[in-house]
Amino acid sequence: MAGSGWQQLATSAKELAGQSAGKARAVTATLSKAVAATGKEVRQLIVPSDGEAAPAAADGQHVEGPRQPLNGEDVYGFALELTAEQAAILERCHSKQERQRQRWQQYMQGSTSGGGSSGGELAADHQQLKKLCRKGIPPKLRQAVWLQLCGANQKRGQHQPAYYADAAMQGAQSQFAHQIELDVPRTFPNNSWVQSEAGQNALRHVLYAFAHHNPRVGYCQSMNYLAAMLLLVLGRDEENAFWVLACLIDDQDEGILYRDMYARDLSGTHVEMRCLRELVQHKLPRLAAHMDALACDMSILATDWFLCLFCTSLPAETAARVWDALLHEGTKVLFRVALALLKLHEPLLLAQDNPGELLRAARAVAAEAYDRDTLMKVAFEGVGSMPMERINSYRARKQREVDREMAARETRVNLQAAVREQGFVVQESEAVLLQRRTGGEPADSTQHASPARSASGSGVRWVSHLQALTSTIGGGVKDSIDRGRMRIAHRRAQSLGATAYEAPSP
Repeated sequence: MAGSGWQQLATSAKELAGQSAGKARAVTATLSKAVAATGKEVRQLIVPSDGEAAPAAADGQHVEGPRQPLNGEDVYGFALELTAEQAAILERCHSKQERQRQRWQQYMQGSTSGGGSSGGELAADHQQLKKLCRKGIPPKLRQAVWLQLCGANQKRGQHQPAYYADAAMQGAQSQFAHQIELDVPRTFPNNSWVQSEAGQNALRHVLYAFAHHNPRVGYCQSMNYLAAMLLLVLGRDEENAFWVLACLIDDQDEGILYRDMYARDLSGTHVEMRCLRELVQHKLPRLAAHMDALACDMSILATDWFLCLFCTSLPAETAARVWDALLHEGTKVLFRVALALLKLHEPLLLAQDNPGELLRAARAVAAEAYDRDTLMKVAFEGVGSMPMERINSYRARKQREVDREMAARETRVNLQAAVREQGFVVQESEAVLLQRRTGGEPADSTQHASPARSASGSGVRWVSHLQALTSTIGGGVKDSIDRGRMRIAHRRAQSLGATAYEAPSP
């Protein structure tokens, strides 16, 4: 909560406490009109009609605002329950947004063509554009600006006019269609349009089209939230939402987001979580040490932040502000916003004594982050420098760690399946791999393999049948085992550049 907003509310409450009930109702009505005037921020705002004066409080006592929340919807149709302080914060942010809208109009008028239309190009002044995006794009201009920022218009122009419609039809027959059908009704249950028949159909079509457009990624849970957010911001235009989603997620290293974030094994997300952990250790060492003491992994806090790009964690307009900068500057914005959230509420997080409570506290403060101006100011001015070179160096190192672990896991799973389903006994070195769990602790080896007696009867020993395993199992499992050991060099050589890849020992 912003300090200035709280002080203002406390002062108003003390003044209100000494006034008559009739005067209290007048003050409440005035507040109602002030907040309701921000129609672009909070629509259909309801204020209790039977408001009475707050009970008098002793000096220094904590004074609360009205107990009954202010109900309504935001500009994107999300249901809101606001305290008086939160409503005042939205009013203040809306006033700043109006000033920002004038700056954007001036910028769009100075663009090279189109005068701000969806087909026009943004002016080439990179620093001015970055500053404007960080301060926020007005909702009415987001559709035109987002399509330009991420390259969606250019990508769309590289395909036939009917590409989206054909992709949506083909995607309905894909292997991902069933999971999409399960997830569409679960998406944003607090948004009236997304839950409507029109919203469900639009969301379904966008996800079908993407699954066909990028079959290697296909569909991953959390992409439904991205597509729904895009539909809401981009005027419910399915094709525009599809092309922006295609710009965000691309398996050819051309997407805005880090590769493999939405892969079946989420390997890219594992990398990003480890990079964030490294940044927290450097930027917020006390919090990092506290999380270590609680054995609280960063992925517990931040996985949904990165997979859903904050749209399920922050209020909708605050999340849209994050996307304004993300589409222009790239994924380092996600790290900045994550660090800003943690820094703003570090004292609260340090006070939690177990991972569950820490997670609940982090979710609560994110859900109430209505002061988008303060959050973004801290993100870009309060967490220090964060050059992309540093993030890329973290990624290269963490990628190798994740790849080795994924390769070992794939090899272990395939060997376990071979022993369990084909009845093969493997050599002792492979048996050690079979006995290792994800955390490196040995498991009961009798679960998957049986010991063989030696001819001399001198105890139990492992008999080598790897040659039989290779020749009898067939190419499928053998190739999969080999991929589990060696696949990483091919997947990462280009991104790591001059950094040598260290292949795991076979």
